[in-house]
Amino acid sequence: MTGFKSFAEPEHISIDDGMTGIVGPNGCGKSNIVESLRWLMGESSAKSMRGGELEDIIFAGSASRPSRNFAEVTLTLDNSARTAPSALNDGDDIEITRRIERGKGSSFKINGKASRARDVQLLFADMATGSRSSGIVSQGKVGAIINAKPVERRNLLEEAANIRGLHQRRHEAELRLNTAETNLERLEDILIQLDEQKASLTKQARQAARYRSIADRIRKADAHLMLARFTLTVGRLEDAQAQLRDAERLTAAATEEASSKSRHRNTVAETLPPLRQDEAVRAAEFQRLSLERDALDQEEERVKKAVQDVAARRQQITTDFAREKQLLTDADRAIEALTEEQAAITAANNDDEPKRAAAAEELEQARAAATDAEQALADAAAKSRAAERETEALTRRIGEHEQRLAQANTALDQLNLDQLKATAERHAAERLKAEEHAAAIKTKRAASDGQLTTAQDAARTANAKVSEAREEFARIRAESDALSALLTPQDTNSGTPVSSAIKVSGGLEVALAAVLGDSLSAPVGRHDNAYWLDSTGPALTPPQGMTPLADHLDLPGALTAAISGIGVADSADAAASAQSRLEPGQAITTADGGLWRWDGFVQPVGAETSAAQRLKQEARLRELTAERDGKQTTLAEAEEKAAATAKTLAELEAESRTLGDDERAADQQLNAATRADETAKAAHQSAQRRHDELTETRAELTAALAEAKAEADSLSNPEALTLDVDTLTAKAEECRQRLAEAMGSERVIRSAREGREKRMRDIEREMSIWTDRQKGAHARLDELTARQSQAEQDARQLASQPDDITARRHKLGDAIDTAEANRQQAADRLAEAETTLALAENAQRDADQALAQQRETYIRAESQRDLAMQDRDSIVNRIRERLNVIPDGLRALAELNPEDTIDTDEATITALESRHERLLRERENIGPVNLRAEAEMEEVDSRIASIHTERDDLNGAIAKLRSAINQLNREGRERLLKSFADVNRYFETLFKTLFNGGSAELTLTEADDPLEAGLEILASPPGKKLQSLSLLSGGEQALTALALIFAVFLTNPSPICILDDVDAPLDDTNVARFCDMLGQIADETGTRFIVVTHHRLTMAKMDRLYGVTMEQKGVSRIVSVDLQTAEKYRETA
Repeated sequence: MTGFKSFAEPEHISIDDGMTGIVGPNGCGKSNIVESLRWLMGESSAKSMRGGELEDIIFAGSASRPSRNFAEVTLTLDNSARTAPSALNDGDDIEITRRIERGKGSSFKINGKASRARDVQLLFADMATGSRSSGIVSQGKVGAIINAKPVERRNLLEEAANIRGLHQRRHEAELRLNTAETNLERLEDILIQLDEQKASLTKQARQAARYRSIADRIRKADAHLMLARFTLTVGRLEDAQAQLRDAERLTAAATEEASSKSRHRNTVAETLPPLRQDEAVRAAEFQRLSLERDALDQEEERVKKAVQDVAARRQQITTDFAREKQLLTDADRAIEALTEEQAAITAANNDDEPKRAAAAEELEQARAAATDAEQALADAAAKSRAAERETEALTRRIGEHEQRLAQANTALDQLNLDQLKATAERHAAERLKAEEHAAAIKTKRAASDGQLTTAQDAARTANAKVSEAREEFARIRAESDALSALLTPQDTNSGTPVSSAIKVSGGLEVALAAVLGDSLSAPVGRHDNAYWLDSTGPALTPPQGMTPLADHLDLPGALTAAISGIGVADSADAAASAQSRLEPGQAITTADGGLWRWDGFVQPVGAETSAAQRLKQEARLRELTAERDGKQTTLAEAEEKAAATAKTLAELEAESRTLGDDERAADQQLNAATRADETAKAAHQSAQRRHDELTETRAELTAALAEAKAEADSLSNPEALTLDVDTLTAKAEECRQRLAEAMGSERVIRSAREGREKRMRDIEREMSIWTDRQKGAHARLDELTARQSQAEQDARQLASQPDDITARRHKLGDAIDTAEANRQQAADRLAEAETTLALAENAQRDADQALAQQRETYIRAESQRDLAMQDRDSIVNRIRERLNVIPDGLRALAELNPEDTIDTDEATITALESRHERLLRERENIGPVNLRAEAEMEEVDSRIASIHTERDDLNGAIAKLRSAINQLNREGRERLLKSFADVNRYFETLFKTLFNGGSAELTLTEADDPLEAGLEILASPPGKKLQSLSLLSGGEQALTALALIFAVFLTNPSPICILDDVDAPLDDTNVARFCDMLGQIADETGTRFIVVTHHRLTMAKMDRLYGVTMEQKGVSRIVSVDLQTAEKYRETA
């Protein structure tokens, strides 16, 4: 206990075998120990804990000690016999803890794991104890039994019979029954609503049919109107296209003039590319060196992190080695111990077998001897009593036998066995026919259920395949959409990148990206930004001895010149050696992205560029597009198969329900035939038994009459019979003693063997667990060895890298300075050339202005053409949206012949529009229409059928619940009556023990039903008459109530019993008897007693004492004395 009421500091109490006493002055906190146990066992009432609320049990502080924030009580149970529930049977001990904190409430833990209060209460209930069980007795409980009404005392019998759980289950069953009946009423209401809904849907279905007819006429009129509008729009488009052709001719002449000015400007601009190329090359060199420096920094950081990671890995591996070796050692020891224990149990079983057989044989012999002796005694006693009355009764018996013999003869003549036999045979034939019919229905139902199960499995498989195909299609679509979004240019005016038209084989995406670089993102054809011309210069020949890069590409013609002079080398060394032999325009690349040009430019092998990534992404997108089509087809096939399977399943379910109805009808018919058959058989058998009984009675009466007459002549000697009774009584008592001893021996041997067999099963389970752990430890040790070797190898590889990085950093710094100076000189030359180009561009601008004016005229004509096309496309889209056809299908939809002409004048179109609007108004006048009325009516029919099935299921459930409630009541009555007999027997014995004589008994009163009866206590102390408990003196009442409490306790003994000041009203003599009774119960049942007392005699009877003191006001402490150990020390001394 910690912080519980007056116990501010942790206190420990050992509840050992025998009786443990708790003593101390009044108000020092003795009862707090009892209340801590009750609270731990699940007590939730603050009033019963002597507080206003549960938080009052937390130590509230004193003048010298501060208050506590929590209270905690822990109880440790011995589970070495493994009698706990299976979930808690892993260890030899079970630790139960309850803790309460201010403002947070209380919580339970079992073996350190959070648990529910109900689980703890059930655990103690299974051990026949608990916070309110008969094993916790106080003065208040004794007084409550004395003052209670008989009905209130019935709780003691219920606790002894252990039927409080039955009451709870019956209450739960009644709640479920009420719920089921409520649900049945609700289903009836729903059925009424569905019938009304079905009638309404029938009307709506007729209205929907009329609506569809008008909709068809509207569709035809709409098609005729759209055809006239489309024909008018096509004529306007042809006029606009003629005007556009005239404007195009005039614009071509102006374009030729502007082209002349442009050629002059291009001549000037041709001097710029070499200068820009030179500046770009030098800038690229500078940029490359800068990037290389950044990459070197990153590599240095990566090496440092890798060294740290390797060290951490090696430390972790060392720790894991130690842990797994320890686990392996534990497993070896456990397996060895279990093997030895298994051998010991086997040997004990073998040694015990002869004893068990001998005990069983002795038990049978003793039982037979006791039975014979009891029977002989009963016969002799009966003869002795009968001998006294036989003389005077012989004459009367002879007269009665003669009269009964005449009555038996008359009754035999009145029986009609033949007619009853014929009726029974007829009903038996009808029952056989009903059984055959029911068996045939059940066979058919079983076959249908088998098909239904197969169909359900097929449906689940089909649905699983649909889900799998859908997930796979969604995955491919998501990846495809992501790549499409990634590859779609942000600027829609920049054109389609040329890379999208290139197909690369042989894994040369990185090589192509190294050759073309960012130009892969440029489109083909003129654009505002960079682009590729449709026409290219002459193609080059690839480097001699190299594989042409173009052989691995499928690319547009615009890139032929750029790629024709590129060769692919097998390695960087081969490319470097061949660079000096390259002709102008030629270059060599490798599969890993290196580049060696004819002008001396070298791009070493490096990381993958964005252009290379784009090429790979475009290739992956093409693969996904093809794969997506295949997965979509697979998904459609799977969905079609799932739909077919679902349809088959629905048909089989309907068939199963029909067969179920047939089966229930056949069962009802069979039950009726069975009842008729059993009734007829019972009548025939009853008559036959009556005939046999009368025949036997007649024979018996004849024999009895002769015997009575013979007995009249010779009667037994009464004195001899009395002597035989005394002799047989002594013999019967001897046989009963022998039987009790044999039963005790046999029970001890059987209990020991059952315990060993249970432990053997536990050993086998534990052996399996430890073997699995041993194998797992070996496997993990092998894995750790491999990991340790790899970590050491990584550490050796990383050791030399920091020095290499430092040397490379110094060399790279010098190269960066040189590259910066070269880049600045090339930029100055480029600026001078661009100034000259600006003057040429001004001259070209004037010519372009003249061309722009003519182009405006062309654009206006083109706009008129586009407007006409938009009108045509708008009509086409409206046709597709409203009628879901193309224009060529309008004639068929409007039911017009191909040779019919279409008038496009204003009057015709107006008339068509009026007809179309009239039909629309006619459809609107119908009002709201439920087009799904027929489908909804089918759904309502299906739901009605389903509810009928649910109603049948509910009726069956209600019948089962009512049967279960009746069964619980029967079981409760049987257990209560049996418990009443046991409690009454123990009560009589304990009463005699406590009163040193006298007698007492219990009776059930106030009701015919034992479950509603009261318990009345009648007692007769020595020298007094039998009377009610309320008429006894105070001390007698207390002793009688204690006898009843312990009678209930012995009926269902618990491992612990707590007595709080129950000996207070008893004198010394009664206290001595009371303590002797406790000692006897502790020896017989193994119950451990905790006795809170002030009586010196009770203290002397205890095996150990705990004293509760209050050295500081408001703070309790505990001291202990083991009296048994003290007595052993005294005897030794």
